[in-house]
Amino acid sequence: MLVLGGGGGTVRPLGVLLALVSAAGYAAVTLITRRLGRDGAGPDPLSTTMWTFVVGAVGLLPLALAEGLMPHTAEPLRVLGLLVYVAAVPTALAYALYFAGAAVVRAATVSVIMLLEPVSAAVLAVAALDERLTSATVAGTVLLLAAVAGLAWQEARPAAGRGAVDALT
Repeated sequence: MLVLGGGGGTVRPLGVLLALVSAAGYAAVTLITRRLGRDGAGPDPLSTTMWTFVVGAVGLLPLALAEGLMPHTAEPLRVLGLLVYVAAVPTALAYALYFAGAAVVRAATVSVIMLLEPVSAAVLAVAALDERLTSATVAGTVLLLAAVAGLAWQEARPAAGRGAVDALT
């Protein structure tokens, strides 16, 4: 939608609304984690991850019950093993590391660095799935990498030279 897509997509207002709610939730989690980490009053990253997953599971449970809890497959044990792996390693471990970093890095910095996820997804899609690079993908990747580089440069500067805006994050 941001770059007028490839012409085949449709913009649905409910989808845009849900994306905005998701973004607000992500921003709230980032700011709360940062505040708790800065004050030293927050739980450890694994506890934060666990509670995040509990809240997400409770929210998704009605939809899962309506659809069916188990995937429909000829190899249920293999699928269950893959689901456990995906839940434990690239999801739970990644979020625990994210919350650990969010507790000690400025909220603005962690938010922009988290945007590297779509860059890595694009690289994996091109490398592993033979997808084509589009000009929009390249432009978005360059923009995100420039933002991360700018933040890294700003973080490396002495604290006195950063300004009053940093006090808010």
